[in-house]
Amino acid sequence: MKVAVYARVSTEQQASEGTSIDTQIEMCIHKAHALGLHQIEVYKENGASGEDIQRPEMDRLRQDVAAGKISHVICAHPDRLSRDLTDKLIVCREFERKNVELIFCDTEYRNTPEGQLFFNLQSAIAQYELSMIRKRTSRGRLKAVEKQNKIMPMRCAPFGYDLVDGKLVINEEEAKIVRKIYKWYVHDHLTLREIGNRLVQLGVMPKRKESKHWHQSSISRILTNQVYIGIYLYNRRKTKKLKGEKTKSGNPKKIYEYRDESEWVNAEVPAIIDKDLFELAQEQRRKNLTNTGNAKYNYLLKGIIRCGHCGRIWNGTTYTGRRNKQTGQREKYRCYRCPNKNPRKYGEGGQKCPAPTLRAESIEEYIWNLILQTVADRDTIVTQFEKSAESVNHQLKETMEVLKGKIKHKEKEREKVKIMFRREVISEEEMTRDLSVINKELKALRTEAEALQVQFSENVKNRHEEQVAQVMDYVEKLVHHEADLPFDKKRRIIQLLLDEIRLSFNEDQTQCEITCAGYLDTLIKHRNIDSSRQYQKI
Repeated sequence: MKVAVYARVSTEQQASEGTSIDTQIEMCIHKAHALGLHQIEVYKENGASGEDIQRPEMDRLRQDVAAGKISHVICAHPDRLSRDLTDKLIVCREFERKNVELIFCDTEYRNTPEGQLFFNLQSAIAQYELSMIRKRTSRGRLKAVEKQNKIMPMRCAPFGYDLVDGKLVINEEEAKIVRKIYKWYVHDHLTLREIGNRLVQLGVMPKRKESKHWHQSSISRILTNQVYIGIYLYNRRKTKKLKGEKTKSGNPKKIYEYRDESEWVNAEVPAIIDKDLFELAQEQRRKNLTNTGNAKYNYLLKGIIRCGHCGRIWNGTTYTGRRNKQTGQREKYRCYRCPNKNPRKYGEGGQKCPAPTLRAESIEEYIWNLILQTVADRDTIVTQFEKSAESVNHQLKETMEVLKGKIKHKEKEREKVKIMFRREVISEEEMTRDLSVINKELKALRTEAEALQVQFSENVKNRHEEQVAQVMDYVEKLVHHEADLPFDKKRRIIQLLLDEIRLSFNEDQTQCEITCAGYLDTLIKHRNIDSSRQYQKI
């Protein structure tokens, strides 16, 4: 078995105290040799905060301890393990269970009531010190911003500025572009897409190095950021780490909350545009948001069509056609199109979807006629809905059986913990902690099982009967009064019968393959209607 040497240093602590991680390792190795321990494995944690126990090298150390590979753990000081008392106690308990001896260079730790009390007091003080360090650091930063207009280090300065010696300084070349963006948006009434295309044509690169493409959100930030009129707001948000949760990149997950406006600190920075132009841009933005969407037009298949080429859900939109010779006005045409027809990423790398735009009347008429052919047989609809309900019930039963098995397993696990306590294998504190975890898991499992039982006995049956009744009512109207059926009724029928419509086009885009998913697809197969899973001219 090996001796583990664990060393940790955070960037903040290394800068303020000058504690080198190599110095820690050297101290620990010297301590190991003094104790006659020579088979050493080093766990070197660079730039890791002591408040979070989930760290790469700490995780590796805990895994090796659990696997029985470690006999001793040597650390320079208790706060190198963790500054959080709870986390530290959890790690120490893991070491004790595997009979791993914990040794510190700067203090004596003995597994006695007195030694543990002293150790816990040190841990509590370390946790308090960390909170005070953060509080003083935050207070110092706020004073620097408020009194000296000092800008704290940031990942990337706003486009149009450079961060120089704690000050935002205007980058004249970028500032010219910022002014052009505002002019294009306010006076020329260009869209964000048109602005993005102009920036690409001019060869202007965005600020962040990881992306060489202009995005709609980047341009929108420029048009809404008050920094361009000389207002830089600091201390607007506060962060809180979610203990035990990680982002996709492996960093601690955080949540953000806005502070009260009275806590915000304003640092004056040089303005690139005047306030009047900024307000005009906000007014233009409000007008654009008010006019978005197609509230004037109804789209029967809205949110249901999926692109077979890029996977995006198609949008409903309108196109302006030629002038009507009689009225002199330009006519509007309803259409469906893939959002990637005009991607929000501008320039090279913004891949356009090859799918063409479809006239709404054509695809809607095709799908509606398909429904009319299908629902003419009332008995078929009822039968297929009943089969579908039976399938759902079967799945619910299987899920409930799995949950019952998990509940029984947890109940046995709970009894084992009680037996271990009675046999003095674990302490009362350990039993209480373990039972608390098990009881929470049991409660969650039972709640889920009860919800499924309710859904199985009532909800599914009622929903099925309701759907059949609705569809049957609509079928009667379809057969006798199809022309008088209002839009919302047609829309409801489509939502009941269709989950998704997938569209794919051949190479010359002259034909479209239509694939229906949902009850309609099942009914089509049952009645042997000319399947939509083939190329159709629309």
